[in-house]
Amino acid sequence: MYLSLGKAARRLGVSPATVRRWTASGFLPCVRTAGGHRRIASDDVEELARAIGDSSHREAQRARERELETLVQASIDVASRLDQSELLAEIARHVTRLSRCHTCEIMEYLPAAQAVRVLAEYDAGGRRWSTSGVFELRDFPATRRVLDDQTAMTVNADDGGADAAEVALMRRYGEKSVLMLPLVFGGDTIGLLEACDRERSRRYSPQELRLCRALAGQAAVALHNARLFSAERVAQTELELLRERLRRLAEQMAPQAAGKDGGSGWPQSLQSLCEAVCAAFEAHSCVIARGGAVLGAAVTLGTDSGAGRPERQARVVSDGHTDLEVTLVAGQPLTPGQTELLELVAAIAARLAGAAPLPTPPDASS
Repeated sequence: MYLSLGKAARRLGVSPATVRRWTASGFLPCVRTAGGHRRIASDDVEELARAIGDSSHREAQRARERELETLVQASIDVASRLDQSELLAEIARHVTRLSRCHTCEIMEYLPAAQAVRVLAEYDAGGRRWSTSGVFELRDFPATRRVLDDQTAMTVNADDGGADAAEVALMRRYGEKSVLMLPLVFGGDTIGLLEACDRERSRRYSPQELRLCRALAGQAAVALHNARLFSAERVAQTELELLRERLRRLAEQMAPQAAGKDGGSGWPQSLQSLCEAVCAAFEAHSCVIARGGAVLGAAVTLGTDSGAGRPERQARVVSDGHTDLEVTLVAGQPLTPGQTELLELVAAIAARLAGAAPLPTPPDASS
């Protein structure tokens, strides 16, 4: 229900000019009709009337101004900080201070696993607690509704109709009330924010929910930015590793190209290629084969048997009907870029072996 500016002024005991000034500054939220007239939600008017109470209007106004300042500061924090832990701590501190709760948990939503993973828990002073873990949503239907419907929900431990799983978890951590807010970015739910009160049951006012939603929005932006930053760092690391692999491969093949490996025949060349691949990829072994026959192989000295190591294989066609395979057993799974590099190695091997016949098996009688 919405009130006109005049009715709101009478309920608050102030002049219409004062209400107009409050709406213009954002102190009192309002909407506009098609004709441009201000309309103010009755819940907001009642909340402000309670906030004013026996105090002066000026005190109530200062309280609202502090709330606006907090939102501005949170926006500045998101724009100026890249460290996820530090940024989430600041947002959690804002949440606990404005909502007057004790701790704030920030979680990442894992849609593929249908679970949430705790990134961190902070108290009112921004101090980090050693909370971690993954919680499957099938065990917490209330949390699933918050994430799926992108809506806020308050759970009180003394509410007989509350989700039993949520209440059990709250009691384990000594919490009396939990406000759950989805972290939404670009229309997608990417996380969850929980404001926890350990002293009392809570019923959040519309203004408090608006503030918490705004801060949850800042947390969503922070989490999204942190993901992008992390992905960029991973990509840069993989690129540097790929460059190092290529550099090592070139260094290992240089003697062969200069004819320093003792000959130019394909067995020696493929053998050298296998050794170069092992050294460049820090692999356990490399085998080049065609038609089931091994053309070249190398095993890194000082390694174990390779049991349990992930195997990566690149396969090419050398002359249109004969298949040549390069099989690499590496200690770590290969990145897409390294797999492409291995395919390049297979193409080089096919070029080296293309003109050579298959090796003749040794005479069993000899």
